[in-house]
Amino acid sequence: MITNYLKVAWRTLRKRPVYAVVNVLGLGIALATCLLIGLYVQDELTHDTFHPHADRILSVVVENKFFDRPRRNAPAPFASVLSTKVPGVAHVTSTSSRTELVPVRLAGNRKATRERRVLKADSSFFDVFSGFPVRRTNREDVLDAPGEAVLTASLAEALFGEKSPIGRGLQVEGDRYTVVGLTEVPDRSTVQFDLVVSTPKVLNRSVSWKEFDGRVYARMRQAASPDAVAATLEKAVPEEAEPFVQNVQVISLPDLYLSSAYQADRFKGQPRYLYLFGTVALLILFIAGFNYANLSIAQADRRTGEVGIRRAMGARRRQLVGQFFGETVLVALTAYVIGAVLATAALPAFNTLFGKELALATPKAGWVLIGGLGTAVLASGLAGAYPALILSGFQPARTLRGASQTTVGEGGWLQKGLVVAQFAVSAALVFGTVVVYQQLDYLQTKDLGFDEERVVTVDLDSLSVDRRRALRERALQHPGVKRTAISSHVPGNIQHQLKSDLTDFSDSARTQNRSVTIRPVEVDTNYVTTLGMEIIAGRGFAEVSRGRRRNGYLLNETTVETFGWTPETAVGKPFGDTGDVLGVVKDFHVESLRNPIAPVVLVPSDGYDSPFSSRSVLTARLASDRVEAGLDHLRQVTQEVVAGSSFSYTFLDDRFDQMYRAEQRLGRIFVGFAGIAIALACMGLFGLASYTVQRRRQELGIRKALGATGKSILGLLSREYGLLVGIAFLLGAPLSYWGVRQWLREFAYQTDVGVGAFMLTAGLVLLVAGVSISYHALQAVRTDPARVLRSE
Repeated sequence: MITNYLKVAWRTLRKRPVYAVVNVLGLGIALATCLLIGLYVQDELTHDTFHPHADRILSVVVENKFFDRPRRNAPAPFASVLSTKVPGVAHVTSTSSRTELVPVRLAGNRKATRERRVLKADSSFFDVFSGFPVRRTNREDVLDAPGEAVLTASLAEALFGEKSPIGRGLQVEGDRYTVVGLTEVPDRSTVQFDLVVSTPKVLNRSVSWKEFDGRVYARMRQAASPDAVAATLEKAVPEEAEPFVQNVQVISLPDLYLSSAYQADRFKGQPRYLYLFGTVALLILFIAGFNYANLSIAQADRRTGEVGIRRAMGARRRQLVGQFFGETVLVALTAYVIGAVLATAALPAFNTLFGKELALATPKAGWVLIGGLGTAVLASGLAGAYPALILSGFQPARTLRGASQTTVGEGGWLQKGLVVAQFAVSAALVFGTVVVYQQLDYLQTKDLGFDEERVVTVDLDSLSVDRRRALRERALQHPGVKRTAISSHVPGNIQHQLKSDLTDFSDSARTQNRSVTIRPVEVDTNYVTTLGMEIIAGRGFAEVSRGRRRNGYLLNETTVETFGWTPETAVGKPFGDTGDVLGVVKDFHVESLRNPIAPVVLVPSDGYDSPFSSRSVLTARLASDRVEAGLDHLRQVTQEVVAGSSFSYTFLDDRFDQMYRAEQRLGRIFVGFAGIAIALACMGLFGLASYTVQRRRQELGIRKALGATGKSILGLLSREYGLLVGIAFLLGAPLSYWGVRQWLREFAYQTDVGVGAFMLTAGLVLLVAGVSISYHALQAVRTDPARVLRSE
């Protein structure tokens, strides 16, 4: 019987190619989307689960007045507290606060290699993170003494080739390390590194409670409550450290990746994107399901004779339901195969957009494939249930007399409702895409307060005053380099912050009892002119004598406003310990436009023997016609003045563009989603229009015989669906507007979502809908009424 159902289903699909293509291809595209998003969601939800008993690994997260949000940076003494005062702790490890990019080379080889990710940790690191396999030397432990390093196998191959690296020496930031083991770091790990090294500072757990330059992790013997452990840690914070350690949290390792304490990029580690992309995938699947239901109902008139004969021959209703569900299963299985093929073909582009390395042909993807098959059967089953019940319930006598029983409500309200729902989703996605691109254009064209074109920055170690001067002067000895400056930071990477009361910075602050967080930047006299900044009051460092600028400061407008001054009145105000305000710089953005402009203070570096920053940045503005020559000159000069430098450079405009890579990718993703949704909706409308024209062919023939023009026939057929699409736009666009307003709240500076976005969306949706139905409408106009009415 089942075989017969499938044979009949196959014959039915062959007889109705439009119906088959729209349903099978549409559902296949939707399933491909669901499979890809399923892989993404699975990968996001399984981070760090490769560690045995990963839920027993806990991370200490701390809030304090220097952080804008909870962070994993924690004082090292927490490690001692975990070891001594928290019951059930098996191992505790301390690491550096971040994985640093530094040049790594073989010991004795002065030639610099490319920068590698270096993590500093103690001897318990691999006991806590036991999911990292370690091939060791004969010693029981690794990293238990300063000067030891464990490399990833890929780095070992790059440095040593096929030779064994164990016992070999490495030079990292001027320090020598001995390789004592090899390991592997999966992509699904929140802790990433190319090599992990031990240093005396990391091994020492008795440093100050006020230092937040490390991270602390613990492995419990059994599952424990993170809240209970956090409460114990908070009680252990000494009184003198309470102003710095304001809130202590403990997060289990599998939950860390999707928490606010994890700094993610692109679409990684951010729960809102899981909900967003998952919802969109389901909506696309609904559109494909609506197509199936709509076309199944629409073609019912063409199957009434078949159903009537079967019922008259004694077929029971459940047998007819089984037959129709057989068609549904065949459509689902065929669509699933097509979806899997499409997903495999689209996976490279998907990985590029999402920054992933996903694959369908892996054991890990098995559950996603099984879920996709179940989704295909369930979606097609639900979509085909209503048409199956309608068709199987026909009365044979009425059917064989030619009476139609397929109208679903007066005027076919169900079919119209499904069309409205499809295009409402499509309109919402199109509107969202338009707004995302509007915001992206705004971000990329907004004035940043400085001239970022052709400005290259080179990260260096901290330099003495003499070496700074030598590097700057030698860099200018080439026509390809127009201006140079050396500073501690440049816009886009000003991370150092100082938070204190306003009166601690200046007794002349007009706003009392308020704290401020400023970002100090150590600069030379050329910094302002090299970056093309504008001084709107007072004078710059280059305009005054060396003695005068030693105690002078340049403030941006936001800093001046925070202190209750105006640019004119701020000049000459006391600032700092013994200095005053030398001038005011027009506001400039120091980070992405997600954040408002921060208070910035430019501090002169000339004349200071010990710069307060541990790093230096060479900034150079290149000539427009000699960019490559200028870069080559900078590379040569930098490597001569700063021995061992790898000359890692970044163009300033690229640095800011990288801040919006997520928005750029989001725009392209929404284009894809909106394109898929509207293509599926139009495929359904195309098929529905085909059956509508077929069902009304006699009416249209009579109208033409009575003198109706082709224009009136075309308007008659287009008006009904145009009205439905218009209603869909009125439903979908406002809902999408609410959604994009929530997204725009992430930005301190936003584009204006005006009437233009609504008009563009309405025009696009109506245009593609019109194209979908115009083919069949034009066919109806060109049909000879004599041929239609010949048999009447």
